[in-house]
Amino acid sequence: MSEGAVLGGRRRIPIRWILVAAIILWFAYATRGVLGPFIAGLVIAYLLDPVADRLEQRGVPRWVAAMLILVGFFGVFALLILAMAPLVAAQFQQLVQNLPQLIQSLGPLVERLSDAAGDVVAIETLSNDLMHRAAAWLSTLASGILSRGLAVFNLLALFVMMPVVAFYALRDYDALTTRINAWWPSRCAGTIRRLLGESDAALAGFVRGQSLVCLSLAIFYSVGWSLIGLNYALVLGTLAGVLGFVPYLGVVVSVGLGLLVGLGQWGPDVLHLGLIVGIFFVGQLLESTVLTPNLIGNRIGLHPLWVLFAVFAGGELLGILGVFLAVPVAAVLGVVMRWLLGEYLKSPLFLDDESPPEDVTLSA
Repeated sequence: MSEGAVLGGRRRIPIRWILVAAIILWFAYATRGVLGPFIAGLVIAYLLDPVADRLEQRGVPRWVAAMLILVGFFGVFALLILAMAPLVAAQFQQLVQNLPQLIQSLGPLVERLSDAAGDVVAIETLSNDLMHRAAAWLSTLASGILSRGLAVFNLLALFVMMPVVAFYALRDYDALTTRINAWWPSRCAGTIRRLLGESDAALAGFVRGQSLVCLSLAIFYSVGWSLIGLNYALVLGTLAGVLGFVPYLGVVVSVGLGLLVGLGQWGPDVLHLGLIVGIFFVGQLLESTVLTPNLIGNRIGLHPLWVLFAVFAGGELLGILGVFLAVPVAAVLGVVMRWLLGEYLKSPLFLDDESPPEDVTLSA
């Protein structure tokens, strides 16, 4: 039987195309170490394309619009880095150096708690061991991040190649998407374009909205914790804002580190520790009632359990990168899964007869 033969009313996928897809996936995996600037440039072009479209509609040539937008984008980004990097880097370095002492300073508190709970020796030994292990692991992790993140080659690749890739991708964005749309098989082109449109709405809405949410939270936490005198408030607030992209992880890390620094700075002071937690709860209330509804809305359409599973699955597959990519990827997969469920509910496999269902409502 030939490659184009029909089996059960459906065409087989030729073996050569499966091999081509496998080679492309293998090549992408093999070159993953140098894909970072290219992926980052494409993402920036994707996010800034609506702005370029508006300028183009007003008569600005596409290449001029792309240049102006990227100069403004990277210019603002560079100014923020130049203004905040020295202070953030200094506070971060101090936090890394003092982290073991901060954890060890909790020893008396743990000892008092163990005395009240009984079994003093076992609990004290266990707590000391855990504190030493946590201090060593966090210090190693932070040092590794600094050493890798400040490598000259990586910085050059990121800050030189990324703007170049972003410019060409933004300049030719419409032409590239039009060409790719012309490659879809005519039999299923309509379905593919509809799914891509829904995925684009979910993904773009989340990324653009969540970026503004994270920026707002970073400013709020940094200012709030600075006002109560918490050490490393700028680092902790920035960290809370950045990790806001990752549901649940940002909550645990930011509050945990804030309380740890507060305990090392003030001891078991109920007032100051309560202020740290109170500022965090106000920020969460602001996020859930004002920022997220107005900036993101219900564009993702994902159940919290699916989001939680996606975060852990992303961390298991790709580490910290997978954790950050988990929710955007889950948003796209959610669109595909809802379409598959709709196809199943309309299929003879689900129905008793060949007639389509009268009304099928899919919930996120």
